[in-house]
Amino acid sequence: MNLNKDIIQKNFGDNVIINENLSKYSWFNLGGPADIFFRPKNKDQLIEFIKKIRGYSYKIYVLGAGSNTLIRDSGVKGIVIKLGSKFSNIKLLEKDTIEVGAGTFDRKVSDFAKNNNISNMEFLSCIPGSIGGAITMNSGCYGSDISKILLSIKVVDLEGREKEIKNDEIKFYYRGTDLSSDYIILSAILRGNPSPKKLIEKKQEEFIKKKKRITT
Repeated sequence: MNLNKDIIQKNFGDNVIINENLSKYSWFNLGGPADIFFRPKNKDQLIEFIKKIRGYSYKIYVLGAGSNTLIRDSGVKGIVIKLGSKFSNIKLLEKDTIEVGAGTFDRKVSDFAKNNNISNMEFLSCIPGSIGGAITMNSGCYGSDISKILLSIKVVDLEGREKEIKNDEIKFYYRGTDLSSDYIILSAILRGNPSPKKLIEKKQEEFIKKKKRITT
């Protein structure tokens, strides 16, 4: 069953773009158009969209920051969902614990943790991209990775159902997880350790210098 693109665009207005050029969202400035490009304004609209397209023969792809994504010149035959600035937020839950929107840049998380005296997130300053992608790929460097600071994630599946998944329900391995491709990560809860800001800042700067030496 084919999806009527005009109806979808009418229902979701400017949040849906037909044949959007994906090179705009790639760090490499490469990539052709997506059949349907959707940037939800909030979680409720995302769930509404998923329920509207449920049952149609369109494959769904989630695009993060586009830092490690190669997109064909021919584009994407399907629906591309991008969680943009509306899913970029950080909240301090406890002195060592934060809640982070999936669209939040890794460097922003690292800086927030530093400014709130939370250590063990310094490595995120060297990871390009956003937290949603970092979780999916179990990103890490210099002996640290997401699995060591992640408590849980909130997701929505392709039926529009919300779910919380704890760390011990996820199998982590080198640069990957067993998370289903049917899950769209909405947010994550991360925990570090309380530490003086000066020590965190020093460690963060050391990691950044190491990264620059490797890439130059």
